[in-house]
Amino acid sequence: MTARTQFRDAFNWLAQVGGGVGAELVRITDLVQKNRYQARAVEFDADGRTQFAQTQTIEVTNLAEPADADGQVPSGTDAIALDVEGKWVIHVRPAGTAMFPARVIDSSSGANYTVREQVITAQGQFEDKTGAAEVTAVNLAELSLGPGAAVDDDTIVLVTTLTDTGSPPSLRYVFDHPSYAKYVD
Repeated sequence: MTARTQFRDAFNWLAQVGGGVGAELVRITDLVQKNRYQARAVEFDADGRTQFAQTQTIEVTNLAEPADADGQVPSGTDAIALDVEGKWVIHVRPAGTAMFPARVIDSSSGANYTVREQVITAQGQFEDKTGAAEVTAVNLAELSLGPGAAVDDDTIVLVTTLTDTGSPPSLRYVFDHPSYAKYVD
C-alpha cells in the first residue's frame, strides 16, 4: 500500500528562514510560458476592494505547477508573491475538490454525460453560466448498475471536480444521481 503525502503551503516558514524576504499582493494578468506569469501589484482601496497599485508588471513563477507544463491559473487570480533571491514566486493550486450545479445536455455513452455549469438567477432559477464550457461528467450511480443513459436531458445535478493521478494531473468531473433507485413496498 502506498501512502500519499499531504502537501501544505509553507510561506510562513519560508518567510521566517528567508530573512528579509519581500512580499507583494499581486494579480495575475497573463501567462508568459509554462508556470510563469505576468502579474501586477494590487492594494486595497478605502472601501476594501482591490485595485492595481502601479503600472509596472513583474514575472512570477507558480511553484504549485510543474515547470514543464503549460500553466492553468486564470488571469485575474490574486496571490501572495514572495521575492526569493530576486525571483518572485507564488503558490496557487486548484482546489482539491470543487462543486458546481450543472445541467445535463446529453448522454455520451455508459455513465458519461455532457454537462454545462449553471448559475442561480435572482428569481431562484438555473441558467447556463456565461462562457461555461460543456464538459464530460461521470454518473457514479451508473458505473456498476444498468446500461447507462438513464439521466434525462435538462436534469440539474451537483458536479464535483477531482484531480486524477496523471502527470500533470487532469480535472475529472463526477456526479451521483441515483437513476436506478430501488423501492421496497
